[in-house]
Amino acid sequence: MGNEFTVISDFLESLGGGDTRNVFPEQGMLVNMTEKFFLTAANPGEGTSEDRLTQVINAKFEAGFLKPYNYVNGYSRLQRYMDTQSVAQSLMDIDLVHVEEAFERLLLDYDRVFSSMGIPACLWRRTGEIYKGNKEFAALVSVPLEMLREGRLCIYELMAEESAVNYWEKYGNIAFDAGQKAVLTSCLLKNPDPDNQNVISCCFSFTIRRDKYNIPTMIVGNFLPVSLG
Repeated sequence: MGNEFTVISDFLESLGGGDTRNVFPEQGMLVNMTEKFFLTAANPGEGTSEDRLTQVINAKFEAGFLKPYNYVNGYSRLQRYMDTQSVAQSLMDIDLVHVEEAFERLLLDYDRVFSSMGIPACLWRRTGEIYKGNKEFAALVSVPLEMLREGRLCIYELMAEESAVNYWEKYGNIAFDAGQKAVLTSCLLKNPDPDNQNVISCCFSFTIRRDKYNIPTMIVGNFLPVSLG
């Protein structure tokens, strides 16, 4: 913004010493979009403050100065910064192996749990990849049981969009609070086939399992279908 106002000031001075009363072209004179933005920013015209702000924003968009921010580059930059931090650099392969070993032990524990419970359930990594589910959950979302293995499906691929957003919001609220563990909410499940528009309304609870560093390593979800009728 500071740079834009500098450009505007220089532009106005080149037209008439900064006197905005005389800088607007006569009727019928063509100006390009950049000039239009500068002129609108200098004197948006009549209306409320909201109206004037809208005029400036529209002119900025038309001039090509208002564009979507590239968050992909932003996250890449953040990742590069994180890679330089001492904690990240001090993590050895053996540390990461120990974390994965703990994950595998939990998977084995849930073999017995899932086989003995009749409620649809599955578990996934903190990034969403499903690594285990019981036959009840497979039947609920109409997928083969083997698809609920090795990250072939992600939990957010089995949720309606609004439910996926709700899950990530609630997960983010407690993910790094070691005192928080479980959440009870609701969701709409669906088949991963984009042509299948059927949804299943469920009461939904998920529990976060943490590694020795209190970082979420596994999320276990239970789903109880409810009738909408």
